[in-house]
Amino acid sequence: MESRFTDNDNKTISDALTGLMWQESYAYFETGSNISWYDAQEYIEKLNQHKLGGYSDWRLPDRLEIQSLYETSLPFKSRGKTFILHIDPIFEFSYGSCFWTSKTRFSAALGFEFDVGDIHWYPKGSQTGTVRAVRNNWSPKQMIEPDWTNEAFRLR
Repeated sequence: MESRFTDNDNKTISDALTGLMWQESYAYFETGSNISWYDAQEYIEKLNQHKLGGYSDWRLPDRLEIQSLYETSLPFKSRGKTFILHIDPIFEFSYGSCFWTSKTRFSAALGFEFDVGDIHWYPKGSQTGTVRAVRNNWSPKQMIEPDWTNEAFRLR
């Protein structure tokens, strides 16, 4: 069976299921700390200026996009310890389980937590989350079609 994720060898990961391209690393891994939603915007701008993977259309994921990476059967293993961060090990992961999304309401933004699979509203200015950038468009319908797994892998 083909793998869902492909390392593009340019610091990006392609998802055959959704058609999305993800940043392999993430802000916490690179900066050593969580950042605010506002800082996340600046982080995305820098990725676009440096053309990560040769692209300049990186953005924050929406709620369904980031949730599409959540794998209930995959705890994350690092440095001989098992962490309950449910994401495929092809992605960089060290610490910082809450990821900012593009969804906002007034002075709050949604954050998705990979340790428990929950989504919560946080103040945009709080140093609560981190960022894994995404690019391309997709339709959530892809995730609910009866034969979505077969179709995604036939397209490759």
